[in-house]
Amino acid sequence: MKKTLFMSAWDMDVEKGGVNKVMLRRSYLLKNKKYQPVLLTMDYKPNYKEIQNELRATGQLHLDVKILNIFDYYREKFATDVISEVERQHFEKSRQKFEDDYWVEDAGDHARYFFNGRYVKYKRWNEDGSLRVVDYFDENRVRISREEFHIAGYKIKETLFHPANNKKNQERYFTPNGFCFITFWFNYTTGALQRIFLFDPKFSKALDFKNRQEFQSYWLTELCRLEAVKPIIIVDGAVTADRVAAVDDELVDKVFVLHGNHLVAPYTKGSGFRKAIQPIIDAIPKGYATVVLTDAQRQDLHSEVGNRGNIHVIPNTVYSNEPQVDKNPFQLAMVCRLVPAKRVEHAIKAIHSLIEDIPEIQLTIYGIGDEEENLQKLIADCQLEAAVKLMGYTNKTDEIYRSSAALVMTSEAEGLSLCMQESFLNGTPVISYDINYGPAQYIVNDVNGYLVENGQIDALAEAMKKIILDPQHASKLGAAAQKLAEEQFDEQTYIKRWEDVLNFAASKGPKLTII
Repeated sequence: MKKTLFMSAWDMDVEKGGVNKVMLRRSYLLKNKKYQPVLLTMDYKPNYKEIQNELRATGQLHLDVKILNIFDYYREKFATDVISEVERQHFEKSRQKFEDDYWVEDAGDHARYFFNGRYVKYKRWNEDGSLRVVDYFDENRVRISREEFHIAGYKIKETLFHPANNKKNQERYFTPNGFCFITFWFNYTTGALQRIFLFDPKFSKALDFKNRQEFQSYWLTELCRLEAVKPIIIVDGAVTADRVAAVDDELVDKVFVLHGNHLVAPYTKGSGFRKAIQPIIDAIPKGYATVVLTDAQRQDLHSEVGNRGNIHVIPNTVYSNEPQVDKNPFQLAMVCRLVPAKRVEHAIKAIHSLIEDIPEIQLTIYGIGDEEENLQKLIADCQLEAAVKLMGYTNKTDEIYRSSAALVMTSEAEGLSLCMQESFLNGTPVISYDINYGPAQYIVNDVNGYLVENGQIDALAEAMKKIILDPQHASKLGAAAQKLAEEQFDEQTYIKRWEDVLNFAASKGPKLTII
């Protein structure tokens, strides 16, 4: 009988990379006669079925692997998919722009509704014309509630607001037949979650939870109890680690994964652990199987928390669709989230210092994030609009790497960057700051890329210059990078290492003694 292999993260989506991409690929490769992967998410999204279908359609998610979300799980558990007539009529009425008895201010994608001069509700539609929200107001124009609707045609969520400050004090989630299966209570002054209540239509007793962690651990426990064979949970999202840790070890075996640097600034041994990953650090001394991406990180953890033989090194595997594109010898690329920790402005400033001597140089930046406006302003201030482009999100990364002379990485901290691995596999060298753990372990200076002193923009620019002015040498660097990726990041080695870790978790787990 197959063993269920749960992989937990906070969320998943179509336009995401990093950990989501790793989970999707791992679940694809470990779907075999022994294991049945299931991807677990704990956020709220009304469209997880659509996300799942899109990921399957693009080949990222195995057709026999599902995404299981905590809200969808209980919604489906407590009701059939049949939408009640009451809910259907309410939806049909709500999605109409013009309703009887109301005077309507039509503003295109939104509208305001008046009854005998009193403002009573507001509607907004999505770009595709589907209804997004309906807000309701009292006689003082204070919002009292918001309704959100599922694409299938029923109210899926209602938020209630406190009249004192229009802050939410309750959220209610519904099945297709209108049954409220879960309620969240909030402190309307601080926004803090106060309580969660779970309702089963078959029982009159409400289950209550003090916080999300308690509720989500209850869900994980329920999933594990339903398994005929003891399952395994791989903790991929650090925020889910304490939820998994709270589940009884008799019900499930556990593997904790560190996808990034576990340290705070300056991100070197002895600088202290990041608060977000503390539950994973706490799991190591207890003997739980723990996976890191590089041997350098394992060695640091051994010296910091001890060597119990339970920290395993598994670099992520990468693959390429080998697109047929021409290499642009003047083009450099970045693929990352646009957040302060990525220091994208360093690369832009480096280009600014080179543009006079190398006017053909280009930097294309792929990704989304809160820094987009600031970066666009910097590009304008440096008059680099023709040379530096913010390209937004892309899932065609192989084409980007293959068409670029080099990938540029300016992060404050990394684990083993998936972008670096993919760039290597596509025969493109990497220019990176010399940081723990991935770049420092895999980039050999002037052999398969360039490591430059951390934070030194002049040194970064000099490495860019070497790549652009000597395309033949850049090609040799790329060939060496590709050879390394093919040897060290191949699928079969990756599968074997993961099977060894899963066997370790099931046979030894936290029973280990200190070596």
